[in-house]
Amino acid sequence: MKTSKSITVFTCLVLTLVACKKDDDQPQVGNGTQLTNFFSTNVSNGKQTFTLNASTGGTVFGSKGTKIYLAPNSLFTAGGIPITGNVQLELVEIYDRAVMVMMNKPTMGELPNGDRSTLISGGEYYLKITQNGQEVFAPSGVYVTMPTENTGGVNVNMSLFDLAIEGNDQWWELVEDSVAIGQDSMQGTWTSTYEILDGNWGWTNVDIFYSDPRPKTVLKAQLPEGYDNTNCEVYLTYDGEETALAALDIYTPDGYFSEHYGLIPIGLEVHFIAVTMIDNQLHYAIQGATITNGHIEQITSFTPITQAELAVLINNLP
Repeated sequence: MKTSKSITVFTCLVLTLVACKKDDDQPQVGNGTQLTNFFSTNVSNGKQTFTLNASTGGTVFGSKGTKIYLAPNSLFTAGGIPITGNVQLELVEIYDRAVMVMMNKPTMGELPNGDRSTLISGGEYYLKITQNGQEVFAPSGVYVTMPTENTGGVNVNMSLFDLAIEGNDQWWELVEDSVAIGQDSMQGTWTSTYEILDGNWGWTNVDIFYSDPRPKTVLKAQLPEGYDNTNCEVYLTYDGEETALAALDIYTPDGYFSEHYGLIPIGLEVHFIAVTMIDNQLHYAIQGATITNGHIEQITSFTPITQAELAVLINNLP
């Protein structure tokens, strides 16, 4: 009996170890909460905070050259009472596609028919003004200028877009306010700028819709098992367009990330970028491709990387 009991205990121990080993060998998949936190942290880290006196107004410059001018006595409470004293201005600037990826701010604009198409960006920014934590309002707007040299020079056809968000979905909506082209003194140096009168706090984008006469197709990407739109993001860069970042913003019932409007030009040279977080470590995949009719891109694995390293890889893409 003693020998039988010992064998039984030993067998159970072996089976337990085997079971644990089997669990350890299971491939890890991305964590959606960690990915959301990654994007949110990057936005928070990108915020620049300034203090201005509402009565006297003033000018501030972002680290990438965005200029904001607040006119004297131009801020009010929600009830219409003039604001006096100091106010806090928050600014986030995005002028390259690596930062677009790190903050999850791709350039997908809504067309008049409700479809979404890729935008070429002249710069994105976030703006908010508060006093003692309470949002204040500028009925006449604040004056914002953005250096055109940050995004390859002047494009006279740029329009203004505001960010719309519904749950985990986001896109850029065309607004009626126009974008002017001007010359402004940016900390002592005159340069060409996009000029905006902005009175709506939040995310703003200066853009033009990407245009290509070639026939179009629906694009899909298939990722490893366990990855979907809850724990991974898939983007698309267009070779030669350094400030365009499309998003495969639909996850289909049959397991594909998809651009579902059929607006991707056949023959377009692109790079797929997929990002996820595994055990609080950033992982990525980058694959180049030439779009074919009915294109399906197979992304089979992710590689760990630092954020700084990934930023270099993205901004060095053609």
